[in-house]
Amino acid sequence: MFTRRSILGSVSAASFVLASNSVTALAASPLSAVVTLNGQTFTYNETSGRDLGNFVSAIGGFTLRCIRCDVAGSPLTVLFRPDVNSDRAEVVFELGRVFSGTPANLRAYSVSIYRGGAFLAKVDVPAHYWFSRWRWQSSQRPIVGNVEHLIGQGLLPPYHPTSAAAPSVPAPVTSTLNCVLDLSKQKVCSTTSSTPLVATAADLLKSFVSYTVMGLAGITAYMPQTGERDDIGLVTESQAQYLITGAQAPLDCWRAQAEGAGTVPWHLRDENTNAPVNFRTYPTATMYATGSANPLIKQTTSPVTVDAAHMPALAYVPYLLTGDPYHREDLQFQANYCWGALPPGYRPSIPQSRAFAWYLRSLAQWARITPAAVPSWLLPQSYWFGFLEQHRQYLEANYVNSPNPVRAMFRSTGDIDNGRNEARAPGGTWIDPWQEEFVAAVIGWIVSMGFSNWQTTFDWKIGSTLARTGTSSGWIRAQATPYRVILRSSPRAPIVGSWAEAWALTAQVAQLKYRNRDSWVDTDMTYLTYSRGALAYANKLGNPAVTENLSWATNQLVSNGWKIPYKWRFGLGF
Repeated sequence: MFTRRSILGSVSAASFVLASNSVTALAASPLSAVVTLNGQTFTYNETSGRDLGNFVSAIGGFTLRCIRCDVAGSPLTVLFRPDVNSDRAEVVFELGRVFSGTPANLRAYSVSIYRGGAFLAKVDVPAHYWFSRWRWQSSQRPIVGNVEHLIGQGLLPPYHPTSAAAPSVPAPVTSTLNCVLDLSKQKVCSTTSSTPLVATAADLLKSFVSYTVMGLAGITAYMPQTGERDDIGLVTESQAQYLITGAQAPLDCWRAQAEGAGTVPWHLRDENTNAPVNFRTYPTATMYATGSANPLIKQTTSPVTVDAAHMPALAYVPYLLTGDPYHREDLQFQANYCWGALPPGYRPSIPQSRAFAWYLRSLAQWARITPAAVPSWLLPQSYWFGFLEQHRQYLEANYVNSPNPVRAMFRSTGDIDNGRNEARAPGGTWIDPWQEEFVAAVIGWIVSMGFSNWQTTFDWKIGSTLARTGTSSGWIRAQATPYRVILRSSPRAPIVGSWAEAWALTAQVAQLKYRNRDSWVDTDMTYLTYSRGALAYANKLGNPAVTENLSWATNQLVSNGWKIPYKWRFGLGF
């Protein structure tokens, strides 16, 4: 049996102090937290809070209580969460009101946590952002999920776990300095101040694995940042590396980032219901400032900029492997944020294909793992199923069954009419095939999860990938996944009528070249890894037409020595 190891402590030792007798605290004793903020002291007591109901973890085998406590004069909400059947406890600190209050970040404050009369910990909080949160926990939840079983159920991508020794650090990752660190080459990266930095393994593990309160543990703070990033995909790079290898370094990494997800300002909890805001109850509520907003959910700026088109997958895998409802909540908050960020009149819609892909990813994950009955501080299964079904029907009506050749022939979810003008891709003429691969892979995962009614949409969507990676459509697969595919000569010209015509026009306008139509031409094969990922899902779902295409894409990557990121190694045994 392939085992997984766990570690202790999710918060950097520099960020809090534990009392030596904390592990012996009695479960029967109530929790309390003393917050010192702006020279004032606020005491939160479990005994004076409101019991929101128990969470029973089918994965972890524990029952957790949730008691909400607010104190007059303090902007913080505290959630006391002791286990019913053990002495483990956690305390969650949240900032932000959906329907009341003035959005404002907090400066530094400190918290002392007690159980009964026993001091447990002191935490110094450097700042706290509106709609962000953090927690203190007496111990981490252990790893209890069986990876092979979860893969077999379709709940995880089709990786091939191996017990082979893993690298001592994760594969190249995106650092908090917004550059890619490749430790094998000791690449010199530049900070925003243009000061060079030589990364070492110790530097990487310190900055990437350690989590401090209101820290990100390597999650990209400015999410609109473009380019391949380790925190974007069906899962993150560290999650995938752990699922495949079981190594300690990626485990530390995704553990830290799962806590860092609390820093992201997407935690919109309805102060009246105690659950994430229900956009069925408030269909015109939005964070998007528009005349149709009713109500407008007010925000403020923070060091973290959320962007649906580059939204990382931080909570789903941690929840499956630990059963920890803190991560389950984060997934709800994230999926909900994507809907609430759109103006009411644009729901549902596809602003960008990649944004749609990552929203579907989170939405399907939550719909799949949510039971029918949940405590009051979570939204029920019916809520997520409803949104998922609404998006399926929207896709079929507006894309799968559309006579528009952009949809019918080229199977694109892109908005060709509003594309920007570029030197080799005039505005209003192109689509992004690499973004389409995200959509295809995510929908393939949705079908694998058990949502068989998405099969029609997947069969439609994968048609584009098959055409570009095959030999019979007229498209030259040496350029299977270019940055742009040109579908008309000008914004007012008609759409070309075949893949062969699309190739001819794209080759002319974008100046695409090749020497051998069956050999990849670009030294950067990143986009081909996306195409291969979509094809791997078609293969998993039994599409007989994909065999040769998948074999070709895999061979191109392997023969060229391309280091396929762990997160895209679907169906590979290495």
